Amino acid sequence: MYTIDSANGKFTGVSDLSILVHKLRKPPDTPRTMQVPGGPILAYGYAAYRPGHAAPAFRAGENVWNISYTLSGRVREILPSGGTFDEPHDFMLLKPGGVHGWEVPRDAGESWKVVWFIFIPKPDWLPLLDLPEAFPKFCRLPLAGRKHDQKIRRALLQAYRHICTPGGGALAMNAIERSLLWLHAEFSDSGRRFDPRVHASMETMSRRLTDPLSLPELAKNCGLSVSRLGELFLEATGRTPRDWLERARLKHAQDLLVTTSLPVKLVAAACGYKDQRHFATRFRKYFDLTPGQHRERNS
Repeated sequence: MYTIDSANGKFTGVSDLSILVHKLRKPPDTPRTMQVPGGPILAYGYAAYRPGHAAPAFRAGENVWNISYTLSGRVREILPSGGTFDEPHDFMLLKPGGVHGWEVPRDAGESWKVVWFIFIPKPDWLPLLDLPEAFPKFCRLPLAGRKHDQKIRRALLQAYRHICTPGGGALAMNAIERSLLWLHAEFSDSGRRFDPRVHASMETMSRRLTDPLSLPELAKNCGLSVSRLGELFLEATGRTPRDWLERARLKHAQDLLVTTSLPVKLVAAACGYKDQRHFATRFRKYFDLTPGQHRERNS
């Protein structure tokens, strides 16, 4: 694991942390602190990571924040308390003290294209960064189909172009702030909020991909009725809870088919499907391949 801090100190290396990540594919036994003088943007990147690429665990230091926006492809976020996937149009935020690593699934079919920044925010940004957490210190907000998605995307790409230009740091910070303002507007229009109970339900489902999980049980755990959970979930993600859970289970099945030699029947069981035939039917509907074809093409 390595940490990036906001403290002043000597640091000789690269301004793009992704290059350093490549050097640290195998995490050292002890935490490593990277003190990057200057700022407020400490590191940044705009890259396409191929299937199979992975990064070690990263801890955000005091007053250090990490944001990213997935442009295309998908990546698995590896967190101390679980995991989740970032997909196109997803906005990710790692808060100070948060820890995450990531890997692009070998079966992803395309590279994960992302723009990201590690920075020290201005004090008046903190209310904009107060976003609901899917996991401790970790936020993932799906923006696909939302009103301000393209404005947020453009602002972050502009921030990257500015930071790559000599003297463009202030303009880059302005563009990042603009993306956060649009994000705040997206989730506060007409009094709407990305309800934290939706995140709680997503976390529960992510942890129980193998177990039978009924909607009444899920809603009860969140303190909601089934209909109210469905409304909030659909507004936040564009999917029903049932659709989201099935998609998560089938993506987990994709990973198991490629990374293990488990028979398809056991893969199905590990993803919550008691009937192998039903599993194969649903798998083919989502991915236009049978489980066997998927394993053969990605082995």
